[in-house]
Amino acid sequence: MDLRFGARPGRLLTVALASAVCLAALGGGVAVAADDVTEAMSFEEVFLILQDSPVYKNACTQTCHGNIANTDNYSSSIIFKHGYHQLVQCSACHSRFPHRKDTTIDRPTMKICFDCHGVRHGPMGIIASDECADCHVTPKERLRPAFHTYGWAGKPHVEPSNESFNTRCAMCHEPASCTECHDDEGVEWAPASWGYDSNGGCLACHGYTSLTKQSAQGAKSFTVAGVDESAHEKNTCQQCHIDYRYDDAPSPSRLWTVNASVACANCHKTVEDGKWAYVVEDYQKSVHADEIRKGNYDSATCSSCHGGHFIYRLDNAVAKQRLHLSAYRVCARCHDEEYGTYDDYYHGEAYKAGTPDSPSCWDCHGSHDIRPSSDASSTISEANVGDTCGQEGCHKGSSEEFGAAAAALIHEKAKEQRENPLYQLVARITGR
Repeated sequence: MDLRFGARPGRLLTVALASAVCLAALGGGVAVAADDVTEAMSFEEVFLILQDSPVYKNACTQTCHGNIANTDNYSSSIIFKHGYHQLVQCSACHSRFPHRKDTTIDRPTMKICFDCHGVRHGPMGIIASDECADCHVTPKERLRPAFHTYGWAGKPHVEPSNESFNTRCAMCHEPASCTECHDDEGVEWAPASWGYDSNGGCLACHGYTSLTKQSAQGAKSFTVAGVDESAHEKNTCQQCHIDYRYDDAPSPSRLWTVNASVACANCHKTVEDGKWAYVVEDYQKSVHADEIRKGNYDSATCSSCHGGHFIYRLDNAVAKQRLHLSAYRVCARCHDEEYGTYDDYYHGEAYKAGTPDSPSCWDCHGSHDIRPSSDASSTISEANVGDTCGQEGCHKGSSEEFGAAAAALIHEKAKEQRENPLYQLVARITGR
């Protein structure tokens, strides 16, 4: 390939870098299609293509940055070493190709640094230091983000604060930054919370398909996927993962699954989302919630049944039917024995065959307010089983006696067969 050299002297370093990365691109490093590169293209033209190419670690380390630890620090005002970050994907900090066409380096913003620095990674503690002096030579009082303005108090700032206090201002500012001035002026204002929210910053690591951890059971992926198609696509990571935070406030438990489910209640019990408030109240009365309160964290929480990042909206018939037929994933992972005995012809066998109008587990046992049959308020207690069987679409007009007799067979077909004299006779004859 005879690529013409078209760079000016001031761009020698840029062109040299472009040529190296170009070779990696053609060899499988950077995702630049070979069809996009022709023999008539100059290095500079190839370099321009790379401006919009995804950032891949292999393209950096296999060409110019063979040992990333030897990469020079980019600023005397920052205490920084690439070697400290060698286990991090390049694109976690460099969201786009960092060597720009004007020969400058596209440097990470402080917000990108805070995707890791200062965050408490759930029960495991802080990931990296959030002390300003650990990275900045400039004194804290003189540090000022590019978007910051002087004379803040005399300029409109209520609306910007309401919009982005948690996702921007709180990265550096503590409550005193506001209240000192507000108290003097007699102004009463406070954000919904004082905590910083990195607004999806977790994906700097959890956005990679290669994020896995080896265990005795094999490799486990920690890649986050499905959020964009879920009912919570507009939520930030920390709205759900309340134990991933930038302060030392205690978490509800040592398990992130329990903590995330607490966050579900924080939203779904509010007046703004009043149509779901009853769900939270019902769950708090359930046997599952009772076990959680006792410290049994093997009990079901919201995510145990609904899943995490793949929670779908139930705004159409297809989604509702998909949920209706998902009892194995929702219930059987804990109640495998009970699910195994759900095999009578009209209910369990039909359900497992995918019959649309067959009952799922929660059609009989309830959903958020599941209680043991010994509880008088349970849907399958002696007092209520008749009404449960007689619900709309099922056995209209059923009595308590009918419900009790039918309920005994639904999960006990195999037992009833074994105890049936005719079945026992056939078994003795056939030897089965």
